[in-house]
Amino acid sequence: MHSKNFLIYYLPSSSLKVSPIVSKRVSKKAVIRNKIKRRVRAIFYGVEKGFFAVVVKNDISNLNFELLKNEIKKRGLYRDRSGERAR
Repeated sequence: MHSKNFLIYYLPSSSLKVSPIVSKRVSKKAVIRNKIKRRVRAIFYGVEKGFFAVVVKNDISNLNFELLKNEIKKRGLYRDRSGERAR
């Protein structure tokens, strides 16, 4: 799956594992790359279980958190409390 800011690889699994990948092309500073990784992990809490490799395409450190979360929700990955996919 891909979007403006992410390229997402998914494998079904019984647990949730998120592996953000942020290259030096996105930001030369390790502090910024680590901030982006923390934000990606936080965005993926609440998604369906599986293994996600998330390649970050752009510097998202200054983007609104809710905007990024909605970008992931549009892909149909979020589940509501009843276990149904959120729309």
